[in-house]
Amino acid sequence: MMRWILDRNWFSFSLFSGVIFLFSAGSELLNQNYLGLVVSTVLGCGLFFVRKLPGISVGSVLVATILATTISSVVVLSLLEVSVIVFAISFFADRNLRLFAQISVLLAAIFAGWQMGYQNKFVVLIQDISSTVDATRLNSLCVCFALVFFIYLASMSLGRIVFLRYQHVGSPEDMAYANIRASKLGLEIAKQNERLEIAKDLSELLVQKISAVVSVTEGGRYAIASDPKSAERVLERSYDAGRAAQAELRRLYDYLNSAIISDVASYKISDLHELTVSYRELGYNAVLSEQGNSFPLNEGMELCVYKIVFEALQNVKKHTLIGTEIGIDFLWVEDGLQILVKDNGIEVRNRLRQGLGEAVDGYTAEEDLDTLVTEFDGATLAALRDRAAIYKGRIEASKVAGVGFTLSAIFPDLKALAALEV
Repeated sequence: MMRWILDRNWFSFSLFSGVIFLFSAGSELLNQNYLGLVVSTVLGCGLFFVRKLPGISVGSVLVATILATTISSVVVLSLLEVSVIVFAISFFADRNLRLFAQISVLLAAIFAGWQMGYQNKFVVLIQDISSTVDATRLNSLCVCFALVFFIYLASMSLGRIVFLRYQHVGSPEDMAYANIRASKLGLEIAKQNERLEIAKDLSELLVQKISAVVSVTEGGRYAIASDPKSAERVLERSYDAGRAAQAELRRLYDYLNSAIISDVASYKISDLHELTVSYRELGYNAVLSEQGNSFPLNEGMELCVYKIVFEALQNVKKHTLIGTEIGIDFLWVEDGLQILVKDNGIEVRNRLRQGLGEAVDGYTAEEDLDTLVTEFDGATLAALRDRAAIYKGRIEASKVAGVGFTLSAIFPDLKALAALEV
């Protein structure tokens, strides 16, 4: 809610101040108190300016309390509406203005206690009689002062609590974004770890190639000494061995061209549950389901599966609207696994267009044919296909006409490969 208010800026405050004004004005008009519309106007202005000009809102707390206790026909309701302004001031105003707001709240509570308690309004409201006894009037003043001050103080404290949670703890949406960013960083770290393993293998191969160059060169020295005509043959073999070593050195350089290397554990399929919750916090109706009997996979396989689902969800977030339904299905069979990531982004967009009054026809035969013949490609999809090919898997991406997008990853022999790794 607070993120929506901050993002919408003037619009959100116009909306809330309009609601406060209409609610207060309606209550006054029901009691035929036309003068009470002045109170409604002050309340609406106090909430409207709280973000850009909070000084006006601070002043409106005292003014609205004075007017509410003197000319309003719904005093309690008006004071509760003032407490909404106090809450907003506590959230948006800086430290100095909050200090002035506290002074304003104290003065407003004193005036409310005097007007409602000492002037008999509170006693009349409770007992339907007025009192001329000073002790009763003083007691009423103290009670009214305490009630109003407590309500205002509670609103101010609640505003600071919400601010601290929003600023330092974060909303569920903030935590969802942080979780997705952490997942993306974790995948990058895992990729660097893979590069390190490959670099280790290449280093061993490079040592062998260089050893071969040394051996050929050393043998050539003795061969040339005994048979000078063998020099050309020795040089050719040395050149071939040197070229092979250079090629391996180039490959090693390419794989080591990275600065992020860590021992962070790889992501697993079980981590997808947390990722799915993060997308639900962002506003997507994401559901993760599994069918069949799962079997254990090694770290590389689990990382591959996680990477496929992660990138598919990123693609959905990039190209669809909030409210899109996302289905993540794991279909375990006897020997393999199929992963389906489906969304209804096109359907959601069409419903929105219809809601805005646009004429949206159903999908045409051309669109239906297009879904059968169109092949999707891209850097991310190509990288996922290369990763899946390591485990004899294949990835297909398709568009469902009038509905959305589907990504399918099939690993027909995953169980046998996992057993070989073990």
